[in-house]
Amino acid sequence: MARLDSDLEQRIAMSRPGDTVRGLSFSAVLALVERKQGLEAADRLRGLLFSRPPVDFFSYPVVDFLRLLYGTAETLRAHYPSRDEALRACGDAIAKGFFESAVGQTLLRLIQGTDPKRIYCNAPAAYSTSVSYGQRDYQPLGERRIRLHFRGDMLPLPVHEGILAAALAALGREGRVVGTALGLAEFDFVIEWT
Repeated sequence: MARLDSDLEQRIAMSRPGDTVRGLSFSAVLALVERKQGLEAADRLRGLLFSRPPVDFFSYPVVDFLRLLYGTAETLRAHYPSRDEALRACGDAIAKGFFESAVGQTLLRLIQGTDPKRIYCNAPAAYSTSVSYGQRDYQPLGERRIRLHFRGDMLPLPVHEGILAAALAALGREGRVVGTALGLAEFDFVIEWT
């Protein structure tokens, strides 16, 4: 817990006023808690941040989202072998929440069965519609391999791994996502598929 508390404090300290996350991400994480731990646990976490449920397309402070992520990792620790796995599950839930939305369903219909590069080359733009901070760059590394580089992103690496792996799964492709932390807010992700 001490490591995560310190990590959370560092991430909160580097946030700036105006750094936000869309409500869809909050809703997806809270839905994960409800599925795994029940409505009471989800309501308890929601009550720490909101007087009523978040609205998917509204923006909320990243500080609140970080608190939700780490609170969720603690709440779900009996369901996952590690806190990183719980955070990865949060990322998976965020991506699945997006792909279940009307916009996400339309996107999947447009790109289903095509090269995953089509979805990953748009990751920088997709992230910029979901969060107000950070920069992301796409680089193809071959026929079935790409690299994404994130700078100035306060979310923990396992959350992004979960998001990026869920995108690959949504396309019906087998593969893997390997993230490397280059600093507290800088990451490389190499994504490969068959």
